[in-house]
Amino acid sequence: MSADLHLHSTYSDGTLEPQEIVERAGSIGLRALALTDHDTINGWGDMKRQCQSANISWVPGIELSTSHAGQEIHVLGYFPDDILSVIPEKLEAFQARRRKRICDIIIRLRDAGINWDVDQVIDSINCQSPGRPHVARAMVKHGVVSNVSNAFRKYLCKDKPGWVPSTYPSASEMIKTIHSDRGLAVLAHPGLGVSNEVITDLASQGLDGVEVYHTSHKPSLVRKYRYLADKFKLVVTGGSDCHGHISGGIRMGKVVLSNEDTMCFFKRLGKSASFRPSTTAASH
Repeated sequence: MSADLHLHSTYSDGTLEPQEIVERAGSIGLRALALTDHDTINGWGDMKRQCQSANISWVPGIELSTSHAGQEIHVLGYFPDDILSVIPEKLEAFQARRRKRICDIIIRLRDAGINWDVDQVIDSINCQSPGRPHVARAMVKHGVVSNVSNAFRKYLCKDKPGWVPSTYPSASEMIKTIHSDRGLAVLAHPGLGVSNEVITDLASQGLDGVEVYHTSHKPSLVRKYRYLADKFKLVVTGGSDCHGHISGGIRMGKVVLSNEDTMCFFKRLGKSASFRPSTTAASH
């Protein structure tokens, strides 16, 4: 095995601490990791220390919520080092928008008949960059639903009682922002509703890569995205999108990037000397 370039921790909506992520990665033979929490880089210092202790290559990353042609698009940003000047200034607004949305969801659920103390639930979410999974876990804790999946299906998806729309900056704007900090902008999990036309459009606006390998991508989608990556000269990335202990178990290890693709990614990022490939063949 080689790399997992899409991971979430307790610094956003994951359930694993960076130490737990790195320990599990080491146990299954991963050689490179990217922490890509939603709209936050607060976990970078912790993740960097843990990876250094485990002799695993670490890539500073982030998953940004953006929009394009009226559709929510997630863009992964990867950076050659953890010295940024532009993105940190943007993240405060991102996180404030997230916190407001979560508060609005909790209030809306109360108004829909869920018997809970709004202030108490909000205070229990100890995260600067919260997401709907935090609300879902609170619903499980309060006995409203039996598991997180049911919370989303019954309450938190579009057109359900707890749905609150959000506004995001444009994908093209955030691609430029990532480039301002010398990063690579990669389209996350395109198999989750992103059309070929959107990929084509974003490629013309500076997109650097596409997440070809993802737990939601069947072999036919992988072939399609590899074709598009070759067509538009986009770097190929991949990751489990692991959020820790969720329905279906821990995803880490179910999707990994091969040695060859990982080396190409590190070269494109300007960190080729930082990656030490595994000696065994990796599988996607």
